[in-house]
Amino acid sequence: MHTPFKISLLTAAALLAAGTAQAQSSVVLYGLIDLAVDHYKAGSASGAGNVWKLNDGVVNGLNGSRWGVRVSEDLGGGLKANAVLESGLSADTGALGQGGLAFGRQVFVGFSQASLGELRVGRQYILSDSVMGMTNPYGNASVANPGTASTNAGRNLPLWLNAPRANNVVQLATPNLGGFTGSVQIAPGEGTADRFHGVKLGFGRGALNIAASYEWNESRTTGADVNKSFTFGANYNFGPLKLLGGIQMNQDLALGSGNGAFTGANLIVTHAGPSFTADEINGYTLGVQVPVDRFTFGANYTGVKYENAAGANATLGKAALMGWYTLSKSTFLYSGLSFSTGDLKDYIAENRVFQAGIRMAW
Repeated sequence: MHTPFKISLLTAAALLAAGTAQAQSSVVLYGLIDLAVDHYKAGSASGAGNVWKLNDGVVNGLNGSRWGVRVSEDLGGGLKANAVLESGLSADTGALGQGGLAFGRQVFVGFSQASLGELRVGRQYILSDSVMGMTNPYGNASVANPGTASTNAGRNLPLWLNAPRANNVVQLATPNLGGFTGSVQIAPGEGTADRFHGVKLGFGRGALNIAASYEWNESRTTGADVNKSFTFGANYNFGPLKLLGGIQMNQDLALGSGNGAFTGANLIVTHAGPSFTADEINGYTLGVQVPVDRFTFGANYTGVKYENAAGANATLGKAALMGWYTLSKSTFLYSGLSFSTGDLKDYIAENRVFQAGIRMAW
């Protein structure tokens, strides 16, 4: 959702021999600041209180604040060398994002060729992140985001799984083949994390977009496949409105993977019945987006069910309304409301959320 301001460096290259084509490089410096005022009304049994906060956009805003550098070098014959270094920051405090990593959002290098595809190596977004973005009127953003975790009786509890990045990733992506695309990812555990794998298939043509991903870890202690996550998303643009939806099914969930689709530290579910540890989370989301002049309005509902092998289960849902106003190509005002539903609603610190923010990119 950002439109980077290109600081052009078409540096040019010398002719290495007669008849060789001139190589070109480009360097793009870009950035984005997103800040919002949020009000959280806590559920009556959540153990939390109502609170106002000024948050960076990474907390349910349109985008997490960041700055980055994107480099592309033409090697000739359609082959390009590419690199991205992107650093997240908390605009409300000035601190580095993603746990203090220098380039925590993404940092990778690779090659691309239009007829062959692309190779990337480094810290990257996992494949389910882009699939999930197809299901939400605002991508993976705002109070409508299915991937936003909830605070359940003081513990962070995932709604849909959304890591959304992994370290040490090797990714191969196909070229666009008549609207069809495919990608594979693998990340070695290096002895400190579980090995991570992911595959994605997608199709896009005209008003229709469909994609699905499947991701899993290979446990470094048992060798078993854990954290199996299937995500499907689709949307269709009718012009006056866009319909969006998807499902996510997660099985054999386990803590301590250290990398991949699920890196959370909690699966304990607290509700009116006995607390239990979930090993399966299945969910769906449905939404609509309506553009009206400079406004874009959206609404969606996301529901999940937490379960375990002993038969314990509980539900949690989130209904959201959202809108943004385009001040310019790069600057937006936005606001939203969300409401928790289901068995856990009274045990969620973010039972009701109001948000109003501004986002500027360059």
